[in-house]
Amino acid sequence: MNPFVRTSLALAVGGALLLAQTPKPAPAKPAAAKPAAAKPAAAKPAASGLEKIFKMVTLKLPDTSVVSSIQAAGPSLLVTPDDLIRFKEAGASDNVIVALSNAMGGAGPAAAAPAMKSALAATAAVGSSWNTNLASIVCDAPAGDRKRVVAVDEFDYGTVQSQVAAIFGTQVDIGKGILAMFTKRLAEQGKFRVVERANIKKVMAEQDLGASNRVKQGTQSRLGRITGADAILMGTIVTFGRDDKRKTIGGFGVGPRVLGGLKIKTGEDKAVVVISFRLVDAETSEVIATGEARGESTRKQNGVDVGALVNRGGGAATVDMTAANFGETIIGEATMQSVDKLAAELNGNEGKIAMRSLDIESRIAEVVGAQIYLSTGAADGVRKCDRFEVHKIVKEVKDPVTKDVIDMVTEKVGELLVTEVRDRVAIGAYNGAVKPEVGYLAKKVQK
Repeated sequence: MNPFVRTSLALAVGGALLLAQTPKPAPAKPAAAKPAAAKPAAAKPAASGLEKIFKMVTLKLPDTSVVSSIQAAGPSLLVTPDDLIRFKEAGASDNVIVALSNAMGGAGPAAAAPAMKSALAATAAVGSSWNTNLASIVCDAPAGDRKRVVAVDEFDYGTVQSQVAAIFGTQVDIGKGILAMFTKRLAEQGKFRVVERANIKKVMAEQDLGASNRVKQGTQSRLGRITGADAILMGTIVTFGRDDKRKTIGGFGVGPRVLGGLKIKTGEDKAVVVISFRLVDAETSEVIATGEARGESTRKQNGVDVGALVNRGGGAATVDMTAANFGETIIGEATMQSVDKLAAELNGNEGKIAMRSLDIESRIAEVVGAQIYLSTGAADGVRKCDRFEVHKIVKEVKDPVTKDVIDMVTEKVGELLVTEVRDRVAIGAYNGAVKPEVGYLAKKVQK
């Protein structure tokens, strides 16, 4: 090869290699973008009226304040079904939920109308478990007039205790025994309904408190309301044995002539029982009638051992004065005759006993589905078909010194119709805007 050509070729190849090994310049970096100026923070929107009400619920403010705020805002709250759920989960009462439901139905976007109607229907469906259309209930009141109710206290026998001990050989509570006999006799005759009261003095003390104008609602504070009675019969046994002042201790003598064993030697002794009584108006305390019921045995003596009738086991001595074997004794015969005359005296004064419609107040004791149980019943004067107003207790008013409850502020929330009555409880159907709760006050509606 020509040397000149070889040299030119070598130079060309070397130059190419030199160019391949020479680094390329790095591309220029774009200039960094200038940070944008920070925008001012958007102002926090003010809480809506609904949110303010929601906060009132979470702070557990009184229902009256919350409901008033809902009613004042009205349709502007734009309540949705989801809001009802949210409020209920937060602990809102039924009063608040009902008020919100009413606000839903008032106005709002037309698109929300179907949802509003659905929510209201759901509320009504929930209420149907305890809400009843009272107008649809056919209630047949008990046939015949209401019987007059007489409260009978235990008969006082303090003046004849020595005679009782002589007759029975030990002390026997004949006051309870004669009360049992008298109650049985009245029940057999069926003219009165008898309410036994073991301590009428406490009832009368309560009446005195009522007269002092410090009577609170819900306690049945008047005497007639406490006893559930139209009249009260109080009796004292003034004679039990003999009514012969010349004899010893007013009984049948001592020694072998003690009636306890009926070891009467003369054969001339008769048993005598006298009950002094007062019949008193249960509300006014006016004395309706007074008198004595005297019973005498027609026989003079027999072979029944009265002392053998006494049960001394398990505490104080007792005797069943309603038993047939007691009636076979001469003292039993006299006692029954006295009781019969006392019953006749009460029957004779029936027309003098004012039969009033009692201002019965009760409390809701239980809510079971659509059945509402009241804590008063037939013994308190409640009758089938009676109507009651149901009130929620908003606030108790207390004496600033004694802290005793002297009155209550209540709010009517519904009505109740009694459909079944038992001795100590009444059961009824309820209708109202608020679900009834245990402890709510029920006031009988006067006809």
